[in-house]
Amino acid sequence: MQSKTVDAAKPLWIILSIVVCLLVLCQLMHQSMFFDGAIYASIARNLAEGTGSPWRLQFSETLFSVFSEHPPLMMWLEAIGFRLFGDTIAVEKCFSLMTLIASGFILLKIWQRLHANDPELRWAGPMALAMALAAGRVSWAFTNGMLENLLIVFTSLAIYCVVVAYDGAGLRSTISRSVLMVAAGVLVALALMTKGLVGLFPLATPGIWWLAFRRRNLVSFIVDTFVMTATVIVFFAALWQFDDARGAIERYLSIQLLPSLTGQRGSGGGHWSAVRAFVRVNAYPAIVMLIVLLCDRRWGNRPELSRDLKQARRQTAAFLALVGFSASLPLLVSPRVASFYFNPSLAYFASAFAVASAPAVIRALKAMNARSYRRLTIGLAAALALSVILVGFNIGRPGTDAATIANAAAIADHVCPTTGACERVVTVCGAAAEDWALYGYLERWHKVSLAPMDAETGNYMVVDDSCRDRVAGYRDTGVQLSKYRLLQR
Repeated sequence: MQSKTVDAAKPLWIILSIVVCLLVLCQLMHQSMFFDGAIYASIARNLAEGTGSPWRLQFSETLFSVFSEHPPLMMWLEAIGFRLFGDTIAVEKCFSLMTLIASGFILLKIWQRLHANDPELRWAGPMALAMALAAGRVSWAFTNGMLENLLIVFTSLAIYCVVVAYDGAGLRSTISRSVLMVAAGVLVALALMTKGLVGLFPLATPGIWWLAFRRRNLVSFIVDTFVMTATVIVFFAALWQFDDARGAIERYLSIQLLPSLTGQRGSGGGHWSAVRAFVRVNAYPAIVMLIVLLCDRRWGNRPELSRDLKQARRQTAAFLALVGFSASLPLLVSPRVASFYFNPSLAYFASAFAVASAPAVIRALKAMNARSYRRLTIGLAAALALSVILVGFNIGRPGTDAATIANAAAIADHVCPTTGACERVVTVCGAAAEDWALYGYLERWHKVSLAPMDAETGNYMVVDDSCRDRVAGYRDTGVQLSKYRLLQR
């Protein structure tokens, strides 16, 4: 039976590989990167080169000269890559790829632990991962170097520690369980150091385990939650003793966290908009599950399952869904929400959907005769080969921000030529003043900062037609830009 299950899992691994190629690697190979990812990479590069300090990060001379929008851990780790390999775009791209591999491996281990006694589901992990990558903006985040990528790594590791502590029907000793809870607490603290309070949700995992499986007594879960929470408190109490760390925490609280929670900053998107976003980001895995179940009901051959196996699957699905809700419910009441904020929860919802649908897929694959199975695997292998070729074709291509990348290069070549004086700050007016992608590419690739007109006006200015009355004393340089003109005093 096990060999058949392993054979049935082979097509799922190939499908997962195709999904990774098409949804992640094709875009990851492009030069384009969302503005947030460009900011984090620029900060890490600057830190590696000695600009700014670990607790006073700097994006550019004019924008985020002291970066307090997020905790610093991901920039610290990325800076190690820049220190080792120099200023190359491969660093941020490979860092995103490493977080993808790490989070996928951890989530797979969680899946296998939860289904250790269910061979039919144990080897369906690739299906759960593929459904997770198709959810919401998960794949988009991995192609754009978002903080959520590293957040998933730390929160999933914390949840894995809890799962390891509790599986085996509570036979683990109190000491070993406490060690795992301390480790989980440290990982939660690292999640907080990556993106703030959204990393707290693994603290609910012991209680969720008790609700879903009802193993051991409630007091032990309360104690374990206390151990995890105390570890987080001790971690930050230790940081608070250092002046630089305390200053960075205070700046983050006053500039970013508290104004965001009170709705004083950000574009909103909370409340009913957050509910709609929550439904939307879970739509694809839910649709896949429904299609599989409907096909199985119409054409499948559903065997009679034992009562214990049915209960175990229901409990596991409930545990995964509740973990997902623990990560997403706080966002539903937050005044500031973007769809990718839900990413850390989506793998758990996708896994819960997979618990319901994967048995039908595994049974269908096992029921195929040798000829049909061979045709399926050959077809999938051909699709994977084409996907790999497509990934190779996209290496180094500009991507969706081709025009902005070209603008940044043209501006930098003129204001900062290889010979002669270099102008590191350029004034912007009109739409260019809010073209955050232009800010990002100029700083990340050319170390040129943009400054609004209310700042000190320099020798160069990027303008559009709305700035005609504000460019006295400047002449057109003739540099070819899309949407803008580059003027010189």
